[in-house]
Amino acid sequence: MKSLEKSNLFQASQLTILLSLSVFSVILAAEAVLMSWELWPLIPILIGLVVSWMMHIQQRLTDKQRLWLYTTFVMFSFFYYGSHSTSVFDTVAVMAMIMILYTMVCIKPLTTFLQLIYYLTLGYGLMILRQAGAEFDTLLWSRALMNAAVITAIGIISRTIIDKWTDVVDHSHDEIEKLTDATDRLNDFLANVSHETRTPINAIIGLTGICIDEEENAERRANLVSVREAGRRVAEQISDILDFTEIDRKKLTNHYEDYMLSSVLNDLVEEIRPFKPKELELVIDVDPAIPSVLNTDISKLRKILRHLIMNGLKYTHEGGVYVRLYSIPESYGVNLLIKVTDTGIGMTEEEQERIFERYYQADSGRNRQGGGLGLGMTIVQGFTASLGGFITVSSKPGEGTTVTVSLPQKVVEPASCMSISKPDKLCLGAFLHLDKYANPNVREYYDMMIHNIVKGFGVQMHRVDNAANLKKLLASVQLTHLFIAEEEYATAPELIESLAAEVVTVVVANDDFRLPEGSKARIMVKPFYCFPVAAVLNAERDLNVLDERIIFPGTRALVVDDEPMNLTVAQNIFARYGMKVTTADSGSEAVELCRENSFDIVFMDHMMPGMDGVEALKRIRSNKNYAEIPIVALTANAVSTARETFLAAGFDGFVSKPIELIDLERVLRKVLRKSLVTESAVRPEPLTAQPQEPAQSPAAQPVSVLQQLETCGLNTEDGLKYCAGDEEFYLSMLRQFAGEYPERAEKMQGFLAEHDLKNYEILVHALKSNLKMLGSEALSERAKELEFAAKDGNEALIGEKHGALAADCSTLAAELLQMLGGTEAAEEDEVMEFLPDDGAVTEFEPYREE
Repeated sequence: MKSLEKSNLFQASQLTILLSLSVFSVILAAEAVLMSWELWPLIPILIGLVVSWMMHIQQRLTDKQRLWLYTTFVMFSFFYYGSHSTSVFDTVAVMAMIMILYTMVCIKPLTTFLQLIYYLTLGYGLMILRQAGAEFDTLLWSRALMNAAVITAIGIISRTIIDKWTDVVDHSHDEIEKLTDATDRLNDFLANVSHETRTPINAIIGLTGICIDEEENAERRANLVSVREAGRRVAEQISDILDFTEIDRKKLTNHYEDYMLSSVLNDLVEEIRPFKPKELELVIDVDPAIPSVLNTDISKLRKILRHLIMNGLKYTHEGGVYVRLYSIPESYGVNLLIKVTDTGIGMTEEEQERIFERYYQADSGRNRQGGGLGLGMTIVQGFTASLGGFITVSSKPGEGTTVTVSLPQKVVEPASCMSISKPDKLCLGAFLHLDKYANPNVREYYDMMIHNIVKGFGVQMHRVDNAANLKKLLASVQLTHLFIAEEEYATAPELIESLAAEVVTVVVANDDFRLPEGSKARIMVKPFYCFPVAAVLNAERDLNVLDERIIFPGTRALVVDDEPMNLTVAQNIFARYGMKVTTADSGSEAVELCRENSFDIVFMDHMMPGMDGVEALKRIRSNKNYAEIPIVALTANAVSTARETFLAAGFDGFVSKPIELIDLERVLRKVLRKSLVTESAVRPEPLTAQPQEPAQSPAAQPVSVLQQLETCGLNTEDGLKYCAGDEEFYLSMLRQFAGEYPERAEKMQGFLAEHDLKNYEILVHALKSNLKMLGSEALSERAKELEFAAKDGNEALIGEKHGALAADCSTLAAELLQMLGGTEAAEEDEVMEFLPDDGAVTEFEPYREE
């Protein structure tokens, strides 16, 4: 019965009874006036009607208590009606209707109560008739008995219906409980299977990555890449299953935090890029009016975006996918709207109605084309509802699909999400021939996106579609930046390369595109959208001084970083410029050093345990002696708007890690006093070891050491690049990592045991950077995954993967110690003199969002 009281039918019956009571009361009042009955009972009837409606609207008392209250007023009205001689025998019809109505509530005692009230009212009515002098003949008695029999029969039928209905509902309730239990057990099973499957899949992905790095045969390497991509797809499907089970069991919890849209898009694009077919265009259009810092569950927002974009790419065979992000101001902040439009196969109305059903895919043909589990849109809907938003879908077969998601967001920083310093000093050129895209929608997507970039940045842009028009443009306009598509570059490479020496030239291309050796242009890997463009425009690279050699002899520099290896790298690089370097491994130590010493410049990391870089900056600035001393952010946080964020926080400059010498020199020219900058005939080059006696065995040659390192899974070419080509310095970095890793591993394990994900994130972030600098891309990617898991608060994922990563890093450290010896050996061979070399050539690295 408890389930019945909570059923929709029970709720509806109460409203029906109230409406019936209202109608009956109005009719009763009218009849009382017409028949000249006593009117005083109408007052309690009216009061009862008002009280009943108030109880219903305000949901006072329990449902059952309110129902008995309504019934009391109904029966009072009924008794008043039946207590008059003119209506004694009319009450049977009224009571019959009331009893039929009350059958819906499935409460047998109420039916019995109504019967008793009827018998009482009928008896009282007969007394009134006798007092009025009515003749009690056979007809009167037969009528009275017939009316009583009718009500009795209705009561029996009503109770029988209630019994049967209760049995049906109880049986249904039992079946629902069984199905719910089976669903819960199925979800638990899926979750357990997913967790258990994740470990071997992650091992496959990680080990395959190592094999790819070591494999030289192109065909086998391609096969290994295919294996890794297949593993990644399985890992994504496992993640979808876990998300779905949480949604289905209604166990979703939101973890709100501040975020920058630029950072979310940067990470998302890096994740999606490998899955984008080269023949499709992905256009991301961001409204500049979106606030720069918002607050929501970042993990859910990222997954909503990812599923929508991947769905569009999956079912689009020609054309592309257009992602439009904009906001609508509200009293609580903004509604962030995500509108994803594709030129794909589209859907029928029936398919649109079923798109949010679990496991649903439109038809077998669509299933074969797209693959997947059919959970994407279910997850999007579940996450959207969890965040308090809504989702709409519009589509036509053969014309594509548009999905719009609206998510309420709190505004933390209302300033625009994109900004350019000194836009009036910029003049942009775009060599883009949009007619090359056969699909007119793609041309329209790019037009809208470029329009919003120009509008958001407040800059002027001139677009041409062929080399001849580009030459005409250059003859009439002084460009500061030129953006050119990959295909357009191929039509006039000599012209573009000649321009790159004078104008910041960016080639927008797929990730397999390569510029010729010695090119001064840079690559922006597709998709082409506002935040990477902002990073290029804000770089303010002065091409006229790229070939000038500068040093900063005697400059007193303080380098602050919680990661010892990063301190070593920075100390080595800055020493080449003639700087006197002091290091600090925490923000608090930096504050203390600045209080006791004088420095000409401070390089400050951002993410540090305890006092972070921004807080350390504020405390250092509170010292009047450091009010004008330049403090430069030196951090791996190189998202597209990081520069603006750090400058707004009070930093004087920004250099991303790994350190690019050209970027470093540009910042140093800008922030240091002119007296500290000295023109040099040569550019600082790697420290060179003092000449050694010729080795007696070929195995002792440095090249042999590098070959041995390759067997440890290290890409020594990448490692040497991050160490500016200095082999001895690279080897010392490897020794330092090997010697310090056990202590770091112990700290990371301690933070995990204490559930301190914030400090764990800082350490694994540093580990990621170190592994990348050493040339272990595979281990670095695994550390990156744990870093994002720590950001998302995903302790389950960290618990699964941390142990394997820690074991592999320990193995690497042990092999390095065995092969190279400890840090003491490195210190004996360290060369502390600056030995510049002529003929240095610095090339631009391909532009990528890290």
